[in-house]
Amino acid sequence: MSFLVIDGEHKDPNDISTLDQSTKKEYGPFHTEAEADDICKSLIQRNIDNYYHRAWVIKKD
Repeated sequence: MSFLVIDGEHKDPNDISTLDQSTKKEYGPFHTEAEADDICKSLIQRNIDNYYHRAWVIKKD
């Protein structure tokens, strides 16, 4: 199993399905969830002033 990190602008930052596909970026795959979490946290902190930005860790089989 591997993990991806997806980030971008959202209409509703609590709902991944509202991701604006034109702003979508993918990072990974990562071998551990901890590695993916670290990248995800970094992306969120880098964009802390943008309410509509969100990053997600996704499991990939």
